[in-house]
Amino acid sequence: MKTKKRKLNIKKMFILILFLYLIGCSSYYVYKKPIQNIIITGNVYVKDVQIIELAKIKDYPSIFSINIKNMQKSIKKEPMIDEVLIKRNLKFQLKINITEAKMVLLNTSNNNLILSNGKSIPNTYNYQGIPTLINYTSEKVLKKFSLGLGEVDLGIIGLINEIEYSPTMSEEGVSLDEERFILYMNDGNTVYTNAEKCSTLNHYKEIYASLNGKKGILNLDSGNSENFVFTSY
Repeated sequence: MKTKKRKLNIKKMFILILFLYLIGCSSYYVYKKPIQNIIITGNVYVKDVQIIELAKIKDYPSIFSINIKNMQKSIKKEPMIDEVLIKRNLKFQLKINITEAKMVLLNTSNNNLILSNGKSIPNTYNYQGIPTLINYTSEKVLKKFSLGLGEVDLGIIGLINEIEYSPTMSEEGVSLDEERFILYMNDGNTVYTNAEKCSTLNHYKEIYASLNGKKGILNLDSGNSENFVFTSY
């Protein structure tokens, strides 16, 4: 029995090769297509140009050749930046959303601004309304306190004028609370708190309203916003 040989269909083969070529060219074009727009949102203090330089995209490289995880790591080297979310789309847009840290206090011991993430940056005198820490505090305690203040609304932080580190000791010289601070408020009140109880400050306006205009000392370093000790001047 003779085997029937199939003839090679040159036309179909040519069409297939052409199709694969066009697919390859299109894919290469899309892959090499540079970023058309960089859209940065969420930043207030860190400038767009700084973020672009940190991300190493000032030359607008191919949008699909960039490594997003590496880019996020590079951007987060800036102390003021807490979180970075990066997305790209088929419009060749790169969207970068920034979450910045809060400036919670100015440390007069070294003239550094302390951030809500525990990091510090040099004081450039471009910022106002930041509470001032007036005495030396160990790095360990200060970091924990700044993380605690980071949970407080910026509107409340803006009500604080000065901060004094004031740990408590027993008569025998035993440390009772090495994370205790005194807050001197702009309204004339004095508030005692510590790193653990900082979040209670979010209720300060409610507490102040309940005092009916009285000025004095608020002990918020124990209990909660509904159970506090107030001593009038």
